[in-house]
Amino acid sequence: MTKYLQMNAKSLLTNPYLLFWSILFIEFWVFMWAFVFGNQVPSVEEAVRTYSATAYGNLLMLSLSGAAITIASSLLYSSKSIRYITKYTKLSPSRFLFENLLSSLVALLAISGVMFISVLVVFYAKFGLVILPVNSVGLLFGVFLSTLFIYVLSLFLNLLIVILRAPKSASFISFMPLILAFTAYSALWIDFSSIIYLSPFNCITSICYYFFSGESPPTGNFFMPGETLVNMGYTMTSLALWVILLIVVDTLLLKKMRGISIEEIRTT
Repeated sequence: MTKYLQMNAKSLLTNPYLLFWSILFIEFWVFMWAFVFGNQVPSVEEAVRTYSATAYGNLLMLSLSGAAITIASSLLYSSKSIRYITKYTKLSPSRFLFENLLSSLVALLAISGVMFISVLVVFYAKFGLVILPVNSVGLLFGVFLSTLFIYVLSLFLNLLIVILRAPKSASFISFMPLILAFTAYSALWIDFSSIIYLSPFNCITSICYYFFSGESPPTGNFFMPGETLVNMGYTMTSLALWVILLIVVDTLLLKKMRGISIEEIRTT
């Protein structure tokens, strides 16, 4: 691990904004899912497992989207430095992207682990059952793919602001992942049908649900599921394609990025 990886990972994991939006803010919803929304769930293993799978998938999606706000913001404020080091040093855009990706994934995977433990502990306090995933390896893969998507999306939004030289829009654009995540969250009550395959946020919840519960999730309306179930092959392919597409676009934008100075951002 290089010095940059260590410093960037430490910076993210100790950032108060990231800790608030990705953990503290979501912890409120963990307790809501357990002690308010879960009042009608019987303390039966299968019922609690299905409910836990639904909760973890949706809460993880919101948690990672909250973390994306801080990641996008930190990249924006360092864009001028990134432009300099990728042009005048041996650190190429693709290498910078790789090292920044690894350090960000460390933080995102740590957040994912905290949310997983929170769901297990709080749901145990409510239902008196320790519910572990049916497929732990598959769930770990799904979480990794989810964190990878959140990172490349955050980088894309940041680079878009810099390329368009639109720092005035930074606050709104950086919150887009969280806004889109809450839109996908509405699938708890609305059946999105085949549209979910186009939404990477819905794909995240479906993948987590599948590996946690061992069953294919419904295409929506989780609280009153119908007969339409998600095709997991399409779901994982869709999320993987989103990741690949954004990686390619991010690399191209990184090469064209000129950066925005901190003074320019502060005066908008």
